Amino acid sequence: MGMSKTEVNLKRLLVTAPQQQNQAKLIHYVATLRELLEQLAEERNPDGLPRISKAKVNEYAENIEAVAAKLAVPTSDVHTPKEPEGEISSSGTPKAEGSVNSASEGLRRRFGVHSNNEEKSRDTIDSDQSSAAVKLDDAARTHIEKHR
Repeated sequence: MGMSKTEVNLKRLLVTAPQQQNQAKLIHYVATLRELLEQLAEERNPDGLPRISKAKVNEYAENIEAVAAKLAVPTSDVHTPKEPEGEISSSGTPKAEGSVNSASEGLRRRFGVHSNNEEKSRDTIDSDQSSAAVKLDDAARTHIEKHR
């Protein structure tokens, strides 16, 4: 059985990521790798079985996290805390111990497709619109509902 396009792209990125020196590109690589791994884990063969084993998915995940860890190393040297740990910062909130700013904090691991994101955004939009108190006639409301 051959490799899927997703797996080929994942392997190529895993090979090239360690040589990448540009931090912005490396962040993009990690995000793309995580998306590809998610897609690959969801792929099924015609029999309905997973295309690759969980062990292989875990191996890829470890490799991706190793690349993400490379992101954290150079930036933690640059961002040294100016205040002692455990002190109260200028904003008035106590600082947590070991709070080092790193680029990998902005990278979140996503598990599965979240279909309720659209519903959450609709709820947010609805609550924003209700606070604005815009009056719509029935034709406008049906038109809006039709296009949601």
